[in-house]
Amino acid sequence: MTAETIEEIGDAEAARSEVYATLADAIEFPSAEFHADVSTGAFAVRVEPLVGALPYALAQPPDYRALVDDGGYVDFQAEYIRLFDVGTVRPPCPLYGGEWSGARKQAMEETLRFYRFFGMKVDEAARELPDHITVELEFLQVMVFTEGLARARGGDAAPFLRAERDFLARHPGRWWPQLRRKLASCTPSPFYAALASLIDSVLAADLAYVKTLLAA
Repeated sequence: MTAETIEEIGDAEAARSEVYATLADAIEFPSAEFHADVSTGAFAVRVEPLVGALPYALAQPPDYRALVDDGGYVDFQAEYIRLFDVGTVRPPCPLYGGEWSGARKQAMEETLRFYRFFGMKVDEAARELPDHITVELEFLQVMVFTEGLARARGGDAAPFLRAERDFLARHPGRWWPQLRRKLASCTPSPFYAALASLIDSVLAADLAYVKTLLAA
């Protein structure tokens, strides 16, 4: 994505793509730089106008105040690890879609088919499997951007919209609500509770929006 191509796409696609990119970064294992943005409020300040620019309203307004965490970096990391990375058998809230479907291999194979069909592959350097939420959100980021580029250049955006609809319905839009419900029982920090809620709201609203575009 170059500056020139970013300027080509419409405001709606630009906002949707940027929100997916921002959420993917936020749910990764937290770096010191990300924690600094969260603790100073810079992350919340960045997210609010992005959500406001979306071409739809979220059913549950984000709690931007909860997207600020003034604790230490070690505690912030520890909370992520407690919720998403470790457990007696598995983490309480694993970030892999296949862990929630009961068919991990099938979930990974299906996501890979989506990626490969559109000429994408999982970055081996990232060390994440194809059903990880960050990979799925990054795929949606690229799909929305490509949809916008096709529309801006007079092409057919419908194939990308159909892919977004099917991917959302079959993958993150299906399993993330399960994770959010489980997370609520784990007494998460306000930050990760608010972030999980925001991801849930965006996935649901974006799926409804894509279906409306296809119906039109």
